[in-house]
Amino acid sequence: MKIFENSVSEGQFILKDITYNVTQTSLAANYQDMELVLFPEVAAKAENNRVEYSMSYVRLYHNNGFNTHTSCFDGLKGKKFIWSNEYNAENEEAGTLYVQEHEAVRKGTIEILNVESGQLTIKWDGKADVGWSRKYGSNVPFNTIFTVKIPDAVSYCLDAFKSPKMKIDEETVLEIVNLEEFNQEVRRVSETRIWDSFNTTLRFKLICANAEYPGEVLFTNGKNNFQLTMDKDCPRRIQFIGVDYNLRMKYEMFRFEVAGSAT
Repeated sequence: MKIFENSVSEGQFILKDITYNVTQTSLAANYQDMELVLFPEVAAKAENNRVEYSMSYVRLYHNNGFNTHTSCFDGLKGKKFIWSNEYNAENEEAGTLYVQEHEAVRKGTIEILNVESGQLTIKWDGKADVGWSRKYGSNVPFNTIFTVKIPDAVSYCLDAFKSPKMKIDEETVLEIVNLEEFNQEVRRVSETRIWDSFNTTLRFKLICANAEYPGEVLFTNGKNNFQLTMDKDCPRRIQFIGVDYNLRMKYEMFRFEVAGSAT
């Protein structure tokens, strides 16, 4: 899908006919069932100081991430991810552009041009709403190429609305064993809105090479106050990063870091 004609150089961001210099990039990522989910972001400032102040800064980002269906960063080179509409077939958003306000990207393409020296080079073009004037109103074309550092550590994210278990690798599975009990407390606190009354235990097990190793996370006075206890014989090093939820929106993500070998 070719939706932008003007050429762009690496380190530039073009919004219709305004050229910006890229000033900041970032990339968050996690694994979901052994597949990388990416959250790229780029910010840029206008190189021409005659551009109106309100149009002099842009920020383009992917708020909820998109699944690459690729298991490693090296495998991303040359891949394209295309949105013909605001959402793709997997209900993943095309992104968000901030100029005046945070507005939807209506269509777009993210292409991984290169993977080298711990960095990704990304080309991202599309059309997004700006809402500034007739010229910069709806479906305004943009185009950018930027390089971003690959994260040093990538967490594992379990989407509880898809499954209570996730693959870490071919020999390792993490499974939550008391999801409904945990969600009873989530619903209670969400209804009362007394956030520091969140007190419960999340129980899970890590299955490595057909052996099971139990673990639990004890929450005390809030979802951000927790302590992990893990079977001392577990061959993997486990850290619990946290949980985010909105059960009404069918959103519940548990994040772990898993290191070491399964054997």
